Amino acid sequence: MSKRKRYVLAGTGGRGTSMFGEALIRDFSDRAELVGLFDSNPARIAGSQAAMGTDLPAFTDYDELLQQLDPDCVIVCTRDSTHADYIIRALNAGKRVYSEKPLCTTAQQCRAIAAAAARSTGDCFVTHNMRYAPACSLIKSQLDTGAIGDLISIEFRETLDRIHGADYFRRWHRKKENSGGLLIHKASHHFDILNWWAGGKPQLVNARGGTYFYGRNGPFRSTNCRNCEHTRACDFHIDLTTDERADLLYLGAEGEDGYYRDGCLYAEEIDTEDQVAVFYNYDNGVQVAYSLIAYASYEGMLVVFEGTRGRLELEIVYPTTAMGDSRVTPGLDKLEGERLTRFSRDGCEQIDIPPAEGGHGGCDPALLQEFIGQPWDAPRSNRMATLDEAIQAVIIGAAANASIAGNGAPVNAPDLLV
Repeated sequence: MSKRKRYVLAGTGGRGTSMFGEALIRDFSDRAELVGLFDSNPARIAGSQAAMGTDLPAFTDYDELLQQLDPDCVIVCTRDSTHADYIIRALNAGKRVYSEKPLCTTAQQCRAIAAAAARSTGDCFVTHNMRYAPACSLIKSQLDTGAIGDLISIEFRETLDRIHGADYFRRWHRKKENSGGLLIHKASHHFDILNWWAGGKPQLVNARGGTYFYGRNGPFRSTNCRNCEHTRACDFHIDLTTDERADLLYLGAEGEDGYYRDGCLYAEEIDTEDQVAVFYNYDNGVQVAYSLIAYASYEGMLVVFEGTRGRLELEIVYPTTAMGDSRVTPGLDKLEGERLTRFSRDGCEQIDIPPAEGGHGGCDPALLQEFIGQPWDAPRSNRMATLDEAIQAVIIGAAANASIAGNGAPVNAPDLLV
C-alpha cells in the first residue's frame, strides 16, 4: 500500500489543527496527504489555514466536501455531540474514519454508529491516546503477565486542578448536551484504559455526582470574563487578548458563531458535574471504583490494582505549568512526577517508566505513528482503539449519567446498546 492516503479534517479547532493537520503536513507527507478542511465556522477554517501555512480546499458543507474531494479517510475533531453525525455520513460514503475521543455522547448515538458501520465498507477507530502512555503500557504488560496474579479490583482517581478543570466550565463542555458531561468527554479516556487493563466489558453501573464548585455555587456571575464587573474580585478571571494561555487559532474565530472561550464559570446554565463517583463491575468479575474532581488543589492521578498475588500503584502529580499556566504552587515540585510501584509478600519495588516526548506525555506521537504512519494493511497493535472498544468507553459514561439522573440507581450498561 505505497499510495499516499488522502485525508480531510472535519473540525479545524486547536486539537484538529495542531494534533492532526500539522502532523499530516510535517511528519507524514511521504505516505499521507491532507487534501481539505471542513468546519461550520469559516473564520476558524481561516485560522487553521494560517496556522498550518496552507491554502487547502475548504468547506462549510460536509457532504460537499465528501463528494468533491472523495478522501480515503475523515478525521473528526468537531464538538463531541456532533461526532456521530459526521462519522455516520463518512461511513455511509464508505470511508475510513478516525474520531477524536469520545466517539459520541449518548447510547443512542452509539447504536446509530454501530448500525452504520455494520452496513459500510469503511471502518472507524478512535484516538484514545492513554493507551500509548509508557506507564499505561507498562501496567498492561504487568497485568497480562500475571505480575500481581489475577486482577480483582481497580481504584482510579483523577484530580483536575482549578486551571485545567476550570477551563471545561468556560467552554462548550459546560453543557452536557454538547459534551455528555465530563463522564463522557473527559472520563471516556479513563473508562477506555480501564476496559483495556481489565480485559472485560462493563456491566452494572452506579454513580453519584453534581456541580458543587462551579455554576450556581459561585458568589457572583456574569456572561463572559471580557465584560464582567467582578474582574477584581474573581480568582478565575482571564483575559484572552493578553493571557498567555490564549490560543490564537481560536481568537480569530471567536464570536463568529456566538461561541466565546471565556464563559463565566459561575453561569447558571452550567449542568456538567464537577465531581463524580462511579462504581461498576466487568463481566470477568473485576470491580472498579472511579472518581473525578474538577476543582482540586493540584492536578494528579492515582490508580491502584489489587490482584490475588500483589498490588500495583500508579501515582502521578503534574506540574502546574503543564496545565498551561505560569502560576506554580510552592512546594509542588517536590511531589511532581510518575511513580509505578509493585507490592507483593516479598516486598515492594519501583518500576522504571521510560521517558517519552511529545503531546500528552508522549502519547500523541506514538498514536499518530500507528494511525497514520503505518500502512493501513499492516498489523495493528491492541492499542489502536476499535469502534466496539470506543463504544464500551462511552457506554460506561452514559450509564453513569443515567444513574446520576436516577439518584444513584443501578444501570445495566449492556442494556443501553440494545
